[in-house]
Amino acid sequence: MLPRFTPDGARAFFNQKNSSRSTPLERPFHYNESTFKRKDLDGDGEITLMRWQDSAGPFKELAGHPGVLVPRSPYDIDQGEKYYHVLPEGIFENYDGFSKVKNYDYGYDFNRQAPSFYSPEGMQKGAGEIPLEFPEPRAVVEAFRKRKNIFASNSYHTYGGFIIKTPANVKDSEVPLEDMQAMQKMGEILTDKTHYTLHAGNDDFVYTPGQTLPGTFDEWYYLSQGVLGITVEYWDLWSQAKLSWSKAVEKYESLSAENMKKLLSWAQENLEKEDYFLEWKKVSHPQLGEVEIGGFKSAFFVTNPPLKFLKTELEKTFKGTFLNSLMFPDLEIKQKQLQALDNKTFKLTLVVANKGFLPTNGSAQALKVKSIGLPDVKYQVTNVSSDFQWIKRVENGEVKHLKGFSEGMPRISPFFGTTFGHAYEQKLEWIWQGKADIDVELGYWKGGILKLRF
Repeated sequence: MLPRFTPDGARAFFNQKNSSRSTPLERPFHYNESTFKRKDLDGDGEITLMRWQDSAGPFKELAGHPGVLVPRSPYDIDQGEKYYHVLPEGIFENYDGFSKVKNYDYGYDFNRQAPSFYSPEGMQKGAGEIPLEFPEPRAVVEAFRKRKNIFASNSYHTYGGFIIKTPANVKDSEVPLEDMQAMQKMGEILTDKTHYTLHAGNDDFVYTPGQTLPGTFDEWYYLSQGVLGITVEYWDLWSQAKLSWSKAVEKYESLSAENMKKLLSWAQENLEKEDYFLEWKKVSHPQLGEVEIGGFKSAFFVTNPPLKFLKTELEKTFKGTFLNSLMFPDLEIKQKQLQALDNKTFKLTLVVANKGFLPTNGSAQALKVKSIGLPDVKYQVTNVSSDFQWIKRVENGEVKHLKGFSEGMPRISPFFGTTFGHAYEQKLEWIWQGKADIDVELGYWKGGILKLRF
């Protein structure tokens, strides 16, 4: 369990409720995506929104709901209405008295910093100059590299109510079938417990059609380490309020007037108004003159669940995660027989089986990229008699990875059965002469270590 990928970013979020994408680190001037900087202008400890009137503004108030803003329709040309520009509270740096630019102002994005299909800053906002540019992403990569027993990962993000399968930049036809099916099962389990919708990072979860997301960590876990990856986007306000949507990323885009009415109705029934909306109040902006500050408090309304929903949201997700964790390869000694071939020669026969869902290599990708190898064998022999010698012993290269009961997916039919390759268990034999205390470790990587003494 990694409680915080970005400790500094989390701390900044709780301090002001609306801060950066990943970290409050300042970005170089030459990135020049925005002259805007978020700032708590009214000193209430929270960065909400500010609005000011402009006939060219893209927002207007929702009829019958004073203060609530919705996007202006293409045919809204009634000069009698008030239209607004809306930004987070903040100021424009190096302001010349006229030019106001706010583009991407969320800072660095650690989930675009992974080495797999990395795109630098000019191609992917927030990605920085090189992969793993910062200590936090680097530490996560090193943790995965060193822990060869990790077989799967659930990464938690907000928001939207999505379960997203990796990889994003590789076609399904290029992913080993057994891995694709295993990640599909992981996604289905999480969907069953959360009622979030299941999506593919290489298909329908894209912000721009045809442009998959670069440098994401769940993709790196899988492609580089063979760790089966799923991303969970917490909190589905759309389902809670029964809003309509047609594509996943629509939840990150504009909200129709009809959906806004449904959202307000849900909020009024379930929350206190001060928990999700601040009435607009006039303040003097140092550059824009009179503006109004207020609007939706998105931090614990849209992007995170309101506190009264937090426990339920976490519990249902972790029920799915716990079930995902039970997919691990699970070794057992199915048979152990020690025979005396004569008064000083002994034979041990061992049948090792995998009764778990996944194979002991975790994924086909792990073997393909050689992040792991074949199971290894280690010996420690003590209290050896003078006549002790090995006649036969299991050596490295002889122990095989064991399939799980996922073998044969997706074609496992209660009507016709499935294929049977008997690859879920292996018989191993040792023969020795004399007496000794023999300790053996069989290291199955993602299947764990089996320790024996005979």
